[in-house]
Amino acid sequence: MIERDIRVDTDALDQAAAEVAAAWKAAEAGHPAAATDRLYFASWEALCAVLTPKRYELLRHLRRAPADGIRALARDLGRDVKRVHEDVTALEELGLIERGADGRLTMPVDEIASSIRFAA
Repeated sequence: MIERDIRVDTDALDQAAAEVAAAWKAAEAGHPAAATDRLYFASWEALCAVLTPKRYELLRHLRRAPADGIRALARDLGRDVKRVHEDVTALEELGLIERGADGRLTMPVDEIASSIRFAA
């Protein structure tokens, strides 16, 4: 099972930097770094700007039925090819979609866990 951990926090960049620094120090000391697969967003609004309802629908569809390409996916979803291409590109950059050498699109993630920390 592949899992992505999504964190929404105003200190998201600081947390991400701290994880990178810790992994770097562990590697320098000859210890394998703990694997983390997290996406950080500075605010709820930032998360919602990326994981829109249409993109969520696209992810759910790909999880059930991989597509032979963007045109096939757009046809399956009844959406415009240009918009689906934009969504696939954004989600691929986050590691939520994988594109094979043959153009086949898959959603390799079984679970997305999220947490929101409210600043005091």
